[in-house]
Amino acid sequence: MSNLVIRRATADDITVLAALIEGFASGHPAQDHPRSIDRMREAFFGHEPLGCVLLAENKRTALGFAIWRKTYDVFWSMYGGDGLGLYVGPSHRGFGIALCLIAAMCLDIQQQGGQFVQTTYNPELAPLYERVGVGRVEHACHVSAAAFERLAALAGKPAREIIRGLPDKTLNFTRTTLAK
Repeated sequence: MSNLVIRRATADDITVLAALIEGFASGHPAQDHPRSIDRMREAFFGHEPLGCVLLAENKRTALGFAIWRKTYDVFWSMYGGDGLGLYVGPSHRGFGIALCLIAAMCLDIQQQGGQFVQTTYNPELAPLYERVGVGRVEHACHVSAAAFERLAALAGKPAREIIRGLPDKTLNFTRTTLAK
């Protein structure tokens, strides 16, 4: 997708984000649960935002989002990001947008001082997540060390270039220049 732009969402994007979250909730047990736009605005754009939202757009049309929050790993003494949600609208799937969002999320986390990203995921997405990250039985995925740095460096590139440049998952165990 040649005109794909991934950017940090702002409070002005709240209605677009709310619509995307409705799509994200489809098929989830909470799909019919009412979601307050005011509460969502406060959570992501209020005085103390709980997470960072990235929007994927093509010609100013929202295609999907990634949401993450800062976390800290007490074992490794590192900051990182906890992926809270990743969604691409059904009509825009298959173009590598999710992969572009993941790379952009890694870069955003890195720019905030983080050195890894972790998330839980739908088992159907295991091939995507576990291609780079270290998967677990609970379908949580963790990308860190040199794998995280390489994935962040791919942010902004076309999906095909990201796919060609995906790091081997063994790099999750390789010390990086950021590690102290």
